[in-house]
Amino acid sequence: MTTIEISEPATLITDYVLSIVVLILGISLFRARDKTSGKSVLLWSIGFLTAAAAAAAGGTFHGFAFYFGASMHRSLWNVTVALIAASAGFVTVAVLIQSEVTNSQKRWLRGGILLTLVGVAIQRSGFSLAANFNYNDLYHCIQTVAFYLLFRAALIKRPPHTVLDRP
Repeated sequence: MTTIEISEPATLITDYVLSIVVLILGISLFRARDKTSGKSVLLWSIGFLTAAAAAAAGGTFHGFAFYFGASMHRSLWNVTVALIAASAGFVTVAVLIQSEVTNSQKRWLRGGILLTLVGVAIQRSGFSLAANFNYNDLYHCIQTVAFYLLFRAALIKRPPHTVLDRP
C-alpha cells in the first residue's frame, strides 16, 4: 500500500476548506447577479473564484511540498501569490465601480476588511494555537469568516429604481 506523506496537514486542510467555501460563495454571487447589480457583482464573483483557486494552490503548496522539486515548488507559490493579488484587484474594482453602496453593505465590507487585517496580523506574527495548528491555519480559518462577511457585502440587493424615482 502506498502512503502519501503530507508536509503540513492542518495547513492543507484549512486551505482546502477555505477554497471550497469561497468557491461556493463565488458561484452563489455569480448566480445572484442581475441587471441592477451589473458588472460589480460579476467582478465580486470573479474575485471570489480567483481566491478559491489561490487557496487550492496554497493548500497544494503547503501539503505536498515533498512531491515537488525546488523550482516547481517556488513556481506554485508564485502562482498562489499572483492569484491572491488578482483576487484583491477584482474585489477592489468591484467596490469602486458599484454605483450605490448601502450602509448595510458598508458594515459588512468593513467587517470583512477588518477581519482580513486581523488574520494577516496573526499570520505575520507567527502566533500558533498548537504545535499542529500554526499561524497559517489560524489565518485560513479567520479568512473563511472574512470572505463570508465580504460575500454579504456583495450580495445585498439594492431596491430597483422605477421611472417615478428619477428626478
